[in-house]
Amino acid sequence: MISLNELSKQLSEPSKPFEQWQPAHCGQLPLLIDEQGKWFYAGSEITRQSMVKLFASVLCNEDGQFYLKTPVEKIAIEVKDAPFIIVNWHSEPTSEGSVICCIDNLNRTWLLSRSESLYINDYKGAAVPYMQLPYGCFARVARNVFYQWAEIAETDELGYFITSAQQKFYLQ
Repeated sequence: MISLNELSKQLSEPSKPFEQWQPAHCGQLPLLIDEQGKWFYAGSEITRQSMVKLFASVLCNEDGQFYLKTPVEKIAIEVKDAPFIIVNWHSEPTSEGSVICCIDNLNRTWLLSRSESLYINDYKGAAVPYMQLPYGCFARVARNVFYQWAEIAETDELGYFITSAQQKFYLQ
């Protein structure tokens, strides 16, 4: 059986050394990620998935501001809520127990674990789970995924939770 660490390595994309890159701030780009995770440039939707994935690969959040960051430039962009949405999931057995694999709107897979955990935030007046992603990014959990998790949730004195990678993640 595969270990959690091996599964994580199989799913991860090459990591960018954001902490080593110290480019100058180059201003604001007319790039917007709307509440549905759709990307727009100067008001027009970017429909080429490969272009969106390229931009997403250099997206980071520093002190609440989102940037496209490369070794030579750092450009601010606008994000309405979360840059990504968790739209699907499945459970994968590992030698450390079952892990929940979350799939975002760019078809990337993230493992619900201590480093990529859930937190609850307000979204349009409702408490909604968000998943913490690398480089300060995060993904809002889509309603259909939340309802599926609610069906398998367990409960204890602190509330309803799902278990992944031997960790409890509360849904409220």
